[in-house]
Amino acid sequence: MTETSSQLHGWTRRNFLKAAGAAGAMMLFPWLAYAAESDELNAKADDLEASVAEKQAQADEMAAKLEALQAQFNEALERYNAANDAHDAAVEAMDEAQGRIDEATVRIAELHEQLSNRATAIYRKGEPSFIDVLFGSESFEDFVTNWDSMEKIGQQDARLVQESKDAKAEAEAAREEFSRQEQIAAEELSKARAAKEELESAQASLQAEYDRMSEDIIAIHAEIEQIRMDADAAREKEEAAKKAAEEALAKQQAAAASRPSAPRPSGGGSVSTTPSPSVSGWVNPAPGKFITSGFGYRASIGDYHQGVDLSCKYEPVYCMADGTVTTSGWFGTGGQAVTVNHGGGIVSWYLHGSQLLVSVGQKVSAGQQIMVSGNTGFSTGAHLHFQINVNSPNGVTGTAVNPTAYFGW
Repeated sequence: MTETSSQLHGWTRRNFLKAAGAAGAMMLFPWLAYAAESDELNAKADDLEASVAEKQAQADEMAAKLEALQAQFNEALERYNAANDAHDAAVEAMDEAQGRIDEATVRIAELHEQLSNRATAIYRKGEPSFIDVLFGSESFEDFVTNWDSMEKIGQQDARLVQESKDAKAEAEAAREEFSRQEQIAAEELSKARAAKEELESAQASLQAEYDRMSEDIIAIHAEIEQIRMDADAAREKEEAAKKAAEEALAKQQAAAASRPSAPRPSGGGSVSTTPSPSVSGWVNPAPGKFITSGFGYRASIGDYHQGVDLSCKYEPVYCMADGTVTTSGWFGTGGQAVTVNHGGGIVSWYLHGSQLLVSVGQKVSAGQQIMVSGNTGFSTGAHLHFQINVNSPNGVTGTAVNPTAYFGW
């Protein structure tokens, strides 16, 4: 979330925090939490949108490959169909040629029989000569007729022989030619079938990958939509918390103005290390120390500090006011810690201790030593993290306020 988009009725979030820190106003942690949640969700959605855009680009590239592959497959299918038609035509031509071969075989057999009969007749009777035809004719007209018949018989014999040769040659040529064409057509058909099947396999694999990627894209879009909805919900909570923060700011400023100011050490005098009443009987938990890290937004590390860090090394830490110990032990990043419930929704925290001197449920008094400061938990050096929460529902949590509104260091 940008600073411009996080305005609180004319206040930017950062300026609001600065003003609240300076005035000792109550800062509602839920507001910051909801704002951070909304920012984080929107950032996550932005990252997912960048991811889905990249995936969509890959899917588009894959779709282009599929389209090109489909064009290749269509061409291969045309070649396959053409090869299949050519093979069918070659087989049909072979069948037709076989019919012609069968007819030629029958005709050859007939011609052989005729030639055989003709040769037998000539052998038995001899080939008639010109004299035989002449003297065998009863008239000149009969001679011409007989001679013409004899020539025709000779020509017929010659035709029979030639026709027998042609029929045999045609049958052999037809068988050879159509057998060769069928072999070529079968090879082309085999190649076309292999190319078609290879393209089908590649297309199926690419299509499956494309479908998976499309499903991923749909799922990511659904996730983005849900995240945006969650971010909007967090934004609504932030707006509600902002309103509560305004009201709390006004109340806390009025309360701070009506309290007597805590005595602050003078620049030239010595600094007392003895706990003394400060506000309404409250006692400084670390008198005579100075602040090493203040309350509020810390630009150097980009977080919101809900207490103050005090320059205690391994030294006594005193309870702020009368109350009941609600935690005493390890407190996450706070290390060895104590929290005290003072009633009225007010809780004090003491973090990073080296030695704890109280136990849960124990009644403690203002100014009573409850631990020794130290360097436990998330800490870069021995110190005391001191924090005051208000509006606590359970004697531990609540809303952090600036301790400098009540104590001077």
